[in-house]
Amino acid sequence: MKTPHIDSEMTELVAQLNHSHHRQKQQIADAFYDGLFLISKRLDLVLLNQKASSYINPAKSDAPVLEQLEIYTQKRNQIPFELTTWFQQLSTAENKTNLISPLVWVRSFNGHKNQLVPVLIKAYSIHSTIDKTENYMILMQDQSLQIQAEAQIKLMEASYAGQFITDSSGYITQPNYTFSAYTGLSTQTLSQMTYIEWLKKQVVLRVPFDSVMHALLTDGRWSGEVQLTPSEQMQYHAVLSLSMMTDSNRNIEHFIGVLQDITDIQEARSEIERLAYYDNLTGLANRTLLNNKVAATLENTEKSMSYSGLILLDLDGFRMINDTLGHTIGDQLLILVSQKITELSAEQDVVARLDGDEFAILVNEVSQDSVEALTHIMGLAHKIRHSIDDRYTIQHRSLHSSASIGVYIFKGLESLSLADEIIRHSNMAMHEAKNLGGNQVYQFEDKLCSAAQHRLEMLQALNHSELDDEFQLYFQPQIDSEGRTVGMETLLRWFHPALGLVPPNDFIPVAEEGRQIIKIGLWVMHKAFLQAKAWNEQYGTLRMSINISPIQFHEQSFVELVIGLVKFTQVNPNTITLELTEGVLIRNTELALQKIQHLVSLGFQISIDDFGTGYSSLSYLQKLPIHELKIDQSFIRNIPENTDDIAIVESIIQLAQTKNLAVVAEGVETQEQASFLTTLSSSLLIQGYFYSQPVPANEFESVFLKTPSEHQSLHALKKQSGHLGNQTTH
Repeated sequence: MKTPHIDSEMTELVAQLNHSHHRQKQQIADAFYDGLFLISKRLDLVLLNQKASSYINPAKSDAPVLEQLEIYTQKRNQIPFELTTWFQQLSTAENKTNLISPLVWVRSFNGHKNQLVPVLIKAYSIHSTIDKTENYMILMQDQSLQIQAEAQIKLMEASYAGQFITDSSGYITQPNYTFSAYTGLSTQTLSQMTYIEWLKKQVVLRVPFDSVMHALLTDGRWSGEVQLTPSEQMQYHAVLSLSMMTDSNRNIEHFIGVLQDITDIQEARSEIERLAYYDNLTGLANRTLLNNKVAATLENTEKSMSYSGLILLDLDGFRMINDTLGHTIGDQLLILVSQKITELSAEQDVVARLDGDEFAILVNEVSQDSVEALTHIMGLAHKIRHSIDDRYTIQHRSLHSSASIGVYIFKGLESLSLADEIIRHSNMAMHEAKNLGGNQVYQFEDKLCSAAQHRLEMLQALNHSELDDEFQLYFQPQIDSEGRTVGMETLLRWFHPALGLVPPNDFIPVAEEGRQIIKIGLWVMHKAFLQAKAWNEQYGTLRMSINISPIQFHEQSFVELVIGLVKFTQVNPNTITLELTEGVLIRNTELALQKIQHLVSLGFQISIDDFGTGYSSLSYLQKLPIHELKIDQSFIRNIPENTDDIAIVESIIQLAQTKNLAVVAEGVETQEQASFLTTLSSSLLIQGYFYSQPVPANEFESVFLKTPSEHQSLHALKKQSGHLGNQTTH
């Protein structure tokens, strides 16, 4: 790059030098920025300015002046440039006014770095009119700033960031190629607009425009995320940085803008946010986002005092669908259900999928009137329940699904302060709806907290219970038509030192949920096997029935544990009946069948407990090697008055006879029930409070276990055992 007006400056400098005294000549030369050498035709040094003296090698002071310079044509390889040869070319050059070299590198000895400086060399012939002499002026123009500026321009053009520089008035004078590409505007078009006009034309700021201008004028810079809109079809997310360059007197020289495309970053950020806050399967909000939304609603309702509601639902029997038909069908069902919920919910409601088949709907700030809010939220819950209670066609299969729904309504300071407590209360209500049979809506009540607290206390008590000290086996006889005790069912009683006698219906579900039932069930089998062995050795063949929890049965090592107990107790498996519920058979049918077949091969008999209360009883009878059916007490309770129950009992007995299965009727409490059942089948066994409630081993032995010659009548047994009532069998 040439220095502006360089020839006119040289002419003026030469004129000044020709008409100046020596001292004045030196002062003029030192004031000049470039290195200046004044040399005679014989190559003697006439004049040297301060800049040129920095190029002189002190170690070569005895050599001619031009040889004291270290000049190279290449910086890296340091190929010498023969300045003397070049200078001698002046004598033969046609134009003796000047001779310009290519860009060369001269070593500077100013300071300790001895760095190479890029220079352009010019030579001028100077004629003195006073002494009629002819000298030559060699000028070394430092190109460092020009090269640096050119490098900056090249870097600017090569940059993936859009960049521009303005003049002092703000007009865009130097946009790089990337900036033109981002904006879709040519260099000529950009040069006709200020950066402010461009901002207003294409940039959407996230902050007020005035705040950007204030930051520029106050701090000299501003940076922030923007949206660039070159056209209606094109949009970019970008970071825009603006800088204002001023001189020492705060006069604006120019503005610099840098535009960095972050569309990919923004998309990645959006994807991360989606993964963090949204369910991947349904696209609904996830638990984290729901918690945040509930917390935000709580903050708002403290001011507005409006009622909001959280609806929590869980699909009934979804686990069975997943286990039997596979996760692909289960996922498709979840998608269809999520679509139903979304269609019924308002735009401002938050619909979320929490875990598995659990969904939530946050109904925000319905009304300040409690009745109006309750009507709206409960109405939505019932609409959702009715919509989900439907048949779904998935992969040519027709599936039925329903939902258990819990509702919690809250308002500002009158409600809970933590989002997870709101969700927990809704969850309690949902579980209560499921406990009541499912496919219904249940609104939260305070009593659920008391029940949950009681369950927690029970769970903690189970975790710290001493089995031998707190648990005891009770037995209930099974009587044949002739009044003989042919077997008994083993039942468990828990006597806790603080909680007292805890009914099985209370603690067994808690033990199953916390999986303490595995340890308890193993203890029951151990004690029952020992008792069965002792009674059979003393009183002859008696069959002992033991209830097996589904949780216990599905343990991978269940069969191995049973085999180990048989070896340890030396019990005869032919005297043991293992009672399983139909639910055991429905989950993982093939594996359950393998386990049952293994147990039967060991000599155990299998009984289906609570028969008739499941959904697929008849279909499994063809596959299972079972020996006994137990008629659930819910069918016995209302006979002989209820004709529907009579029909069910008769069907079960006929089915058992067809399959050559034994039948036990449990829950028999009256003479009428016992007499009616014996008329239906003489081989049917009767179990219930009509003969005896469950009693400890010593009492059972003294009342019911006699030698064959000591068997008593049914009436005598009743009289001895007593304690008739309306309690449950277990």
